[in-house]
Amino acid sequence: MLLRINIWLPIGLLDSKKWLLALLMMLGVSCNSYAAATILRVTLSNADGVTIAEPSYYFEHLLRLSLEKTRQSDGDFEIVHYHHGGGIERDRALLTAGMGIDVMWGSVTRDRQKSMRVIPLDLLKTLNNYRVLLIRADQSAIFNKVTSLEELRKLTMGSGPHWTDTNIMQANGFHIVEGSNYAGLFKMLAAGRFDFMSRGVHEAGYDLAAYADFGLVLENSLLLKYDNPVQYSFYVNKKNTLLADRIERGLKIAQKDGSFDELFDQIPSLKNGMDLYKSSTRKIIELNSEQML
Repeated sequence: MLLRINIWLPIGLLDSKKWLLALLMMLGVSCNSYAAATILRVTLSNADGVTIAEPSYYFEHLLRLSLEKTRQSDGDFEIVHYHHGGGIERDRALLTAGMGIDVMWGSVTRDRQKSMRVIPLDLLKTLNNYRVLLIRADQSAIFNKVTSLEELRKLTMGSGPHWTDTNIMQANGFHIVEGSNYAGLFKMLAAGRFDFMSRGVHEAGYDLAAYADFGLVLENSLLLKYDNPVQYSFYVNKKNTLLADRIERGLKIAQKDGSFDELFDQIPSLKNGMDLYKSSTRKIIELNSEQML
């Protein structure tokens, strides 16, 4: 016998998962049983098993922390990885199309906000706004004489084709030599193809350790600063409102209970970057970053 059930739901329950939970309750099905059987799968583009010294370690663990904070209210989850071999623009294309990537992270720019939904919390606590230079060891004397933006512009910079910093530096009048891949840029700097690379204060230590054989050093007299702060945040697909809401709520809980700060302080590159700019006596050179916002 076919049993037909007519159920009228309030309009407010439409367009969300709440209608399903309400339906289960009406039918006598435990919501806890539903939650237990529903596992949120979140796919990232980077490879799994990264070490604490690698940049993606912090962002993945912060994402995991935000989801853990909402496990009781929103259900179980798992994080999986899809390594496609492309760069950040490939990540962005896949996420925007809803094809295999659920979350990425990066600087918040006007263009990225047009195609993706940003989770409005700064993951780097303003560290993204301070940059130091990587140079060849035998070039230190040249940079020690630089005291202004105009003088620094006379030197050539190497950078990635889709980096936010590349666009900012170009807008500030720098001549940029772009590299086809991340590791290749350090080889090009070591070979004298350009004079310096601009790196976030939280990135430089990792780069120097990863490419220690290239004879590169941290320039010790200059600190670049964006005059308009550029936030660094998680992104999700514009239609994925449930995931966006869950991540944002989880991050706010982690900020409030101190676990956000605890994770941040455990990451050597972030702690070193914070110490570097807070205790710095370097000459500060401001860069106009308004065009990105």
